[in-house]
Amino acid sequence: MLLNIGSTIQDDKSNKYILDDIIGQGGFGYVYKAHRIGDNSIFAVKTTFPSFGDSSSANAFKNEIQSAAKVRGENVISYEYVHDGETFLGFPPYIIMEYANGGTLRSTLEELIKNHTMLENAVLIDFFKQLASGMEDINRVLVHRDIKPDNILKCGSTWKISDFGLAKIAVEETRSMTFKGAGTPLYMAPEAWDFSKNTIQMDIYSMGIIFYQLATLHYPYSPSPQSNEECREAHMYRAITRVDQFNSALPQSLISLINRMLMKKANQRFASWGEILQLLDQQTEPVTAVDQIVQSAIAYKNAEDVSLQNEESAIRQKQKKKSDFCKLVLSQAENEIISLLQEFAEKYNAQYAGREKILLSKKKYSDERFAWEMRISQTKAITIEMEAILKENFRRNLPPDPFADLYDEPYALHRTPRTENYIPQYRQKNILAWGKVSNQKNLGFNILLIECDDLYGDWLIMQNKNNLSLLAAGKERKEPFAFELQELPKEIINVQALHSYRSEFESFNSDVFVKLINQLAFAT
Repeated sequence: MLLNIGSTIQDDKSNKYILDDIIGQGGFGYVYKAHRIGDNSIFAVKTTFPSFGDSSSANAFKNEIQSAAKVRGENVISYEYVHDGETFLGFPPYIIMEYANGGTLRSTLEELIKNHTMLENAVLIDFFKQLASGMEDINRVLVHRDIKPDNILKCGSTWKISDFGLAKIAVEETRSMTFKGAGTPLYMAPEAWDFSKNTIQMDIYSMGIIFYQLATLHYPYSPSPQSNEECREAHMYRAITRVDQFNSALPQSLISLINRMLMKKANQRFASWGEILQLLDQQTEPVTAVDQIVQSAIAYKNAEDVSLQNEESAIRQKQKKKSDFCKLVLSQAENEIISLLQEFAEKYNAQYAGREKILLSKKKYSDERFAWEMRISQTKAITIEMEAILKENFRRNLPPDPFADLYDEPYALHRTPRTENYIPQYRQKNILAWGKVSNQKNLGFNILLIECDDLYGDWLIMQNKNNLSLLAAGKERKEPFAFELQELPKEIINVQALHSYRSEFESFNSDVFVKLINQLAFAT
C-alpha cells in the first residue's frame, strides 16, 4: 500500500505515528511530517515506492537502511526506526527520523546569495566543523554518495546531515543510476561518473563543493553546468575558479583546505575527515608577523596548486578530445566499413554448407590504432588495419625561411631548419583516418577518411598500381597492393604527382568495396 496524509504507521516498540503533511518529494518517494500518538513528538517519515524493479535493488535498499540506522552523531539526523518493507505486511519501506524545523542549507545559501552576505570566517569555520563532524560519523558506517545542500538540515542552531542510506535508491519510475553510481550531478566526484568503487573521498569532494559555496557564494565551476553532460565535463576536466577571486578575506589556510578537497584525483584529497577537522581546529586569525608570513607562504603555494590543477585539467581535456575523436573514427569505421564485412560473413556462413565458417575478430593496439581480421579458412584471411590521425603523431622537416632575416623575434628562429607537427592532407583536406586492407599475400588497397563539413568524414577507396615508366628495376610490387600505414604520410603526397606508383581515388561505394573484398578473399 502507499502511505498518505492521515495514514498510521508504527515502530518496533508498538508506538504509533500519524502522517500529518507532505513536506518533501523525490525519486525515492515522499517525506511526511508526523506526530507520535502518546506524546505528540514531531518526526519526519520518509517512504519509498513499493516496487524496486528487481530483487537485487530491494536487497541493496534493505542493507543500506539497516547500516544507516547505526549512524549516530550530533551533526547527523538520527533514525528512530527503519521498516524494511517486510515486518509490517502491506506497508512499504519507511524511515521514522528526527524532524528538522530550520530548513535546508540550500535555502540558507539562496538567502545569503540574494542578500550578498558573506559569512564571517569564525562562523564559516564553525559551519565547516559541524559538517565535517557529521560526515566523520556517517563515513564510519557507510559512504553517503549524495551530499548536496538539500540533504543538510538545520535543527535549532545545529546543522545535521540527512539522507545517508537513501542516496542510492532509484526505483523504476525515476531510475537513471543504480546503487553503485547514484548522486546529484552538480556534486558528484570525478570518479563517480565512471561508476568507480564508493569511497570516503567521493564524499569529501562533494562536501568540498559545499564548503566552496559557503565561502564564496558561488559554484566552483564557471559557468555553472546546466546538464548532466556539462556536469561530467566540469568535474572530470575543468579547473575550479580560484576561491580568493570571490572572497579575498578568507584565510589562505582555509583556501588550501578547500582546494585539496576538490582535487580531481581521489588519492590527492584528504584520507579522512579527521585530517580536515584537525586543520579546522588550527585555524586562527593572523595576528603576529610570523602568522602573516605563514599566510603569504600558503598563498604562494595555493597559487601553485591552482596552476597545477589548471595544467592537469588541460591534459585531461586534451586526452578527452583525443579519446572522443578516436571513438568517432572507430564508430564510423564499424558502422560503414566493418558492418559490410559482417554482412558478407553472415550471408556466406548461412549459405555455405561446409564446416569452415568465416570468423570476424577485432584487435585494439591503442586508442588510435585498431584492426579487424576476417578469417575465411586456415590459409585465407583479410585484415583491415586502421589508424585515426592525430597531429601529435606526425612530424615533418621545414626548410629555413629565406625571408627570416627580415623578421623580428620569434620569427627570426626560422633562419634554421626545423620540424613541426602536422596533419596529413589529401587535396588540401585533412585526413581523419586511413587504413590498409590486405590478404595473406599482401594484395590489397587503402582507404582514407577525409574531413568534410559534417561531423563525420567521407571515405575514399585508394587503389594502387606500379608506374612502370618511372619505377626503378626491381622496385615493382605485385598488384593490386596496399601501402603500409607508415608509408602513407609520404605516399599520399607522392601519388598526387608523377611518381613510381600511381593511385586511383574514388568515393566509397559499398558494392565496389564488397567486390574488392571478395577478390582478395578468394585470390589464387
